[in-house]
Formats: sequence, structure tokens, C-alpha cells
Amino acid sequence: MKQYPKGSIKHKLAAIAVVSMAAALTGCNNGSSGSSSSEGSAEGVVYDGYLVGARVCVDRNLNKACDEGEPSAITGEGGEFEIDGLSNADSQYPLVMESTASTIDEDTFQAVGAGLTFLAPAGSKAVSGFSTIIQSKIEEALAAGSTASLDELKEQAAAELADELGVGNIDLTDYDPIAAKNFALADDATRETAAKLHLVNQVISQQIITLKPQAEANAYGNTKAAFGALVKKLDVAGVKAAVDSDTATLALAEIVKATKEYIVTAPTPEVPSAQDILDQAGIDDLVDDLIDDLIDDDATGATGATGGTGTA
Repeated sequence: MKQYPKGSIKHKLAAIAVVSMAAALTGCNNGSSGSSSSEGSAEGVVYDGYLVGARVCVDRNLNKACDEGEPSAITGEGGEFEIDGLSNADSQYPLVMESTASTIDEDTFQAVGAGLTFLAPAGSKAVSGFSTIIQSKIEEALAAGSTASLDELKEQAAAELADELGVGNIDLTDYDPIAAKNFALADDATRETAAKLHLVNQVISQQIITLKPQAEANAYGNTKAAFGALVKKLDVAGVKAAVDSDTATLALAEIVKATKEYIVTAPTPEVPSAQDILDQAGIDDLVDDLIDDLIDDDATGATGATGGTGTA
């Protein structure tokens, strides 16, 4: 088992992951695990496998990319990142992860290349394919007219994804399946489910890498809308079903060591069409204004139609 020093992000996430999974497997509902970033900073881990040398930034302009001048950090060993010196408003904007030519996946110790992007809601401690889907769900809810706060939307979206995956009440913005599957003190069921979630995320990550240039080819330069439309094409429940099926005959030790290449029955997402991307661009314009309004209202203490006091 990889050893984690006391107080490290992964050590804490391993403990959170095991407690969360144990509660989910027994049907308990222990609520949120308290993943909000401390005021003035954002920290966590990025994983496909743990990604080293990737850029994580605060997406101040909501363009799903890391731009010059946005607060950012480069991930270190174990995919860990920390962004300090954030204002209250900065702490409420989503995070973006972009791989670079030098980004290494610690699962394989091979270069990932510059083709992988993840999103994550503000306060996320784990940035992954899962957090990307959760952020997409938040934006869908806003576009559909939700008046919930960003924190409430995050909680709702995380619960919805956990339900689709059949993993109880685990908050996948605050859960590290790699640490959990390698935590020797956890029970077998907890480790097996964590290992399967890691495989699901690996497949989703590869699908993002594959689909991204294809979607951008239909985007007429609107790479932001292309990515949003791409994420909506991902079938995470279908991938989880494939992982369950393709690992059904494996022992726990084999599932823990398995990689995405073992998953051969996962559904292949459609490439977003030009119309899909055009529709997404209109949604983006609406959602960006709503997120900015929610953050401005929080900063000034204002309330109103989008003041973040309602429910979805």
C-alpha cells in the first residue's frame, strides 16, 4: 500500500472515502462530508490515476479553461494541489484542471498529453471525471430555473451522480477512490467499490481525451461549448454497468490492480454535433450570468430570484 504522511490530503481523503463508503454500503445517510475549501484557499487531489504536472485554476471568467491571471497551481506528487490567496468570490468559482505536455499519470507513469480537461464545483477536494459531471449537472439545474444556492446545487448534483452509480450517498467531489481501494484497513466491499469507481473514472477520462478534439472540430471555435456538450454525452451509469460486468469474475486483488484496458463493454459516447454545441453555447451564456449573480449576491448579502435561498 502506498504510505501517506500524517496530515496529507490523500491521507485525509482516504479516511473520508472509507467512512463515506461504509455509510453508503450500510444505507446510512450521514450528509455532506464538509468539503468546502477553507476561506482563501482551494486544495485537493486530481486523479485519473493521480496526475502530476497538471494545472488547476479558479475559473473566474467561466470559460472552462485556465487563463493568464487566474489563480492556479501545478499538481505535485500524488496529484495534490493548493491554490492560496483566494478572495471570497474566487472561492466560489468552479475549478478547471488542464493536463499539459508534461503531465504524468501515476497509474502508468506515462505522459497524459495536453488533451484532458476536468471541471469541479467550488470547494471540491477531488477533481476528476466525476466532479466534471457534477459541475455539468449544476449548470443544467441553473439553466432549468433552479433558485438553489451553489452549495445546495453541488450537494444535489453529487447525490444525483452517486445514485446513478449506485454508490449510496458518497460525495464524489470529496472522495478519492485510489486512496480508498489501497487502504488495507478498509473492508473488502469498500475497497472493491472504490476500485470500480476508479475504473469508471479512468474510462470517462479516456472518453474525454478522445471526444474533445472531435467535438471541437464541430464547434466553429467555441471550445467552451464543445466541452460542455461533450460532458453531456458521457454515460456514466453505462460505464459503471460495464465495469461491474467486465470485472465480475475477478478477485478483489485483481480488481484493485485492473486498468481501463480491462473494460471492453463500456458504451461509446456520441460526438456532439454542431447543433448540440450551438445549443450548449446558449445555455452557457445564461448559466454564466446566473453564477456571477449568485456569487455577487453572496458577496453583498443580497437576496432575490437567484439569491441562493430556494430549492431546485
